[in-house]
Amino acid sequence: MRTESTPLRSTSPLRAVRTAKGMGLRTVAAQAHIDPGHLSKVERGEKQLSVEALYRLALVLELRELAVLLRPYIPQRIVAVAPEVQSGATPTGNDEAAGVQPAASVEQSALTCK
Repeated sequence: MRTESTPLRSTSPLRAVRTAKGMGLRTVAAQAHIDPGHLSKVERGEKQLSVEALYRLALVLELRELAVLLRPYIPQRIVAVAPEVQSGATPTGNDEAAGVQPAASVEQSALTCK
């Protein structure tokens, strides 16, 4: 019988995605314009991100579905800059070129899947 109490530690989903992509915390934080210390606390569940910061993080980590879901809540000035945040994206502002499906097509896809 076990008498010691050891907390179960599981890797946060955010950290799991970041490490699976082979990206360091400081690199991701810099590309998403988030303080590395704050991002570390977010990964540990101690802090939360704003919707805007989460959107930038989704772009950096190439979580396209999350970015599409958050986009309606992001000010247009940030959406226009966002493709530059995403690594490898061109600053055209064209969602199709960046591989992000417009929200209207996502909604249409959901309707046709029912």
